Amino acid sequence: MKGHQKWAGIVIATLLLLNGGGLPSPARALPEPHLWYGINLRNPTPTQLNLVAGLGFGWVRMWDEYTPVPATRLPYNVLYVLSCEGYVTNLQAWGEHVTAIAQAGQGRVEAYEICNEPNVTGFWEGRPPDPARYSQMLCVAYQRIKAADPAAAVVSAGLAPVGRIQGTCNGWPGNNCGAMDERTYAQAMLNQGAGVCMDAFAYHPYGFAYPPEQDPASVENGFVFRGLEVMHQILAAGGLEETPIWATEFNWLRDPAEDGPLPGWCHRIPDFENFFGWMDVSAQTQADYLVRAFQYADEHFPWLHGMFVWNLDWHNYNWLCEASRYFSIRRYDGSESGGTTPAYTALAGMEQRPGPFAPRLSVVPATLMLLADIDEPGTVRGGAVVRNAGYRTLAWTAVADPDGEVVPTLPVTGGVQGAALPVWVDTTGLALGIHSGAITVTATSSDVLGSPTRLTVEVSVVPQVWRCYLPAVAVVW
Repeated sequence: MKGHQKWAGIVIATLLLLNGGGLPSPARALPEPHLWYGINLRNPTPTQLNLVAGLGFGWVRMWDEYTPVPATRLPYNVLYVLSCEGYVTNLQAWGEHVTAIAQAGQGRVEAYEICNEPNVTGFWEGRPPDPARYSQMLCVAYQRIKAADPAAAVVSAGLAPVGRIQGTCNGWPGNNCGAMDERTYAQAMLNQGAGVCMDAFAYHPYGFAYPPEQDPASVENGFVFRGLEVMHQILAAGGLEETPIWATEFNWLRDPAEDGPLPGWCHRIPDFENFFGWMDVSAQTQADYLVRAFQYADEHFPWLHGMFVWNLDWHNYNWLCEASRYFSIRRYDGSESGGTTPAYTALAGMEQRPGPFAPRLSVVPATLMLLADIDEPGTVRGGAVVRNAGYRTLAWTAVADPDGEVVPTLPVTGGVQGAALPVWVDTTGLALGIHSGAITVTATSSDVLGSPTRLTVEVSVVPQVWRCYLPAVAVVW
């Protein structure tokens, strides 16, 4: 063995030993910032808003169940939850209710979540879960909100993780009339066409008794934070891979016994112990898991956008053995603000990489391919669609590159998201082969991501274009 080969072998062997037998892995590059850091807020009093400020979070999730639409602009982006209660059987009244809220929230509310956990009876008027009816309500809300405030985002209801429910109720499998398997419910929503009635899909990935990195396949019922991955897989299989997910509630339950002798009694109450006792963790573990959940999502879930901790100010809610008190990142001490918990301190000191809540310019397809016959010079026509792959709204203008081999003619030079961009190319004088040109599409406002973007136009001039005509078929009704 030559000298340099010998030393190379020693270096490789050393690296293999240090790396557990494998070659050293390059550092994983983080995706571009995409998360929004949020908290559930019941009462937007000055005291509670100051606590949000202490976290450095940019979003709050508020509820029409507890507070009306903010009368003035808050210093945070607002996700506002509309309750289904009282409207499940009356779509007309529901639509009017949604319109009134969307009009009141214009300029003050960035996004609306359409109902909360409709896959359990507790948030569905005590009725058996019904994904078809919910999908109707979602689509009515989508149409009403977009008519009243086109810039507002519409988010489907955060589904509760209830597990693999057995039985059938009202024709829905995975439904025992009290709760419906969240995965089956999500699939049923997509089957009902709900995918076109939302800008984002919401889920509540509580961590239960497990760390945020726990593989969902390793836990019965998938009761882990990474259950988010299964929801993303369902969306992707339904053709909605690009639809973002919002975790509008998530957390770990702090052990009530750590709040003093009186809350410790909760473990001696059968209902509390049966439903919640198995999942509680120490206050420090709650803090660690919350921070690690944000970090894991930042690194692994580019399709996850809003993350809203449950909760800030339920620490003094109802009675002492109410579980919401111990999901709170404040501790009951008789004051409005409550005492600081390790979770509040950890989240306030956590590194954040907030993503933008902004439009994103996209042109589909990115390359427009046109076909022309050398013996039939003239104008060939095609087109693309200018999309908003982000949030809010955008308008755009288009201009053809004057220096390309071909310079497209644009009968339309501007529009809004969703509008078509027709493209015409005169092939007169073009030789056999592929000729390229380009169009630059630019948003009319400076806050749009991905602007400007370039649409490549390729014209393939061939010896002969073979055309296939389908036979005409008469249909008699």
